[in-house]
Amino acid sequence: MNHVIILAAGQGQRMSMRKDKLLVHAAGHPMIYYPLSAFNDHPEIDSITVVANKTNQKEIEKIAKFYRFHKVKKGVLGGSTRQSSLAHGLYTLAKPAKDDIIIVHNAANPLVSFEEISAVIHHTKEHGACIVGHQLSSTIKEINGQHIIKTHDREKLFSAETPQAAQFALLKKSLDHVTKKKIECTDEAMMLEECGHEVWIAPASENNFKVTTQADLLRLRTVLGELPEDFRVGIGQDSHTFDDGKTGLVLGGITLPKEKKLQANSDGDVILHALFNALSQAIGDMSIGFYADEQAKKGITDSKKYLIGVLKKIKDEKFKINSLGLMIECGKPKIDPLVPKIKKSLAEILDLMPQRIGITATSGENLTVFGRGLGIQCFAIVSLVKKSE
Repeated sequence: MNHVIILAAGQGQRMSMRKDKLLVHAAGHPMIYYPLSAFNDHPEIDSITVVANKTNQKEIEKIAKFYRFHKVKKGVLGGSTRQSSLAHGLYTLAKPAKDDIIIVHNAANPLVSFEEISAVIHHTKEHGACIVGHQLSSTIKEINGQHIIKTHDREKLFSAETPQAAQFALLKKSLDHVTKKKIECTDEAMMLEECGHEVWIAPASENNFKVTTQADLLRLRTVLGELPEDFRVGIGQDSHTFDDGKTGLVLGGITLPKEKKLQANSDGDVILHALFNALSQAIGDMSIGFYADEQAKKGITDSKKYLIGVLKKIKDEKFKINSLGLMIECGKPKIDPLVPKIKKSLAEILDLMPQRIGITATSGENLTVFGRGLGIQCFAIVSLVKKSE
């Protein structure tokens, strides 16, 4: 059988946070969720024991229950060191066989991969013990005070990560040995080395890193695709059919006097209407239709004036427009020749550099009414960023 011991008893002092770092959220989940999920979902794992501290034990148990991580069999309080926490976890296992594999993982390495778990199991079966690590890319200098005394061959150096695995009998023998000799080891491989056992090393995933500092937490959130709190995104859409017999098409604030006008209570500027919806969505406000009747009663038909309200709200919330993307579907007019003029107009309306505006167009292979020349459809996506103080 393959048993996992997740070490989660550390205090995370270097994070400088009041909350236990393993309970801090990244991309919608507490950090401890990610290693629990990885091991729970791996088909070769039979049981998971979490070694926690007094601060996080109950919360971790709640998380395991909430997400139905059924392989989490028990939780146990850890010690003051990694070595003592391992001992607490190891001695709570229910009579493991000598060749059972014990996989030890640091909960602060949240992004352990399926491949790494498989690799340490495979190599431990063959070699008795295995860890994952990163080969160093920097030149390593040994120093004495402020002076370099030796340069090491980086081809022979690895930065150890977890998971680290060993057969139960071998791991227990090593733990008992270093405990008796009062040797404090910083990882399981070091204990095995003290007993003269060779440990196989497998390459660690690029994203398998220990979260120790605030910068590491930011890196984790970036890898997981979490958007920062000072960033917003909105998507908007609008469409209108042409008003036969009338000319004076308005697109993105420019007027094309010879092109058919779009049917609408306003000037029918489908680009600005889609843009309004995208901007309003980004700040959690209502769609343009919610405000359209009020504007019509005031006799306002200029779509640029529709934008005044939503642009003010964005400013009041201390955001600014970062970028704008437009996707236009129509059979006519041809959009590409108009792009420079539309960009110039939108840049002036939004106080945005033209380089931050992207406009593409399609006829949709004439599969819709827009492609067949009966109207125009526009999709808009905007990103907002917080203004610097």
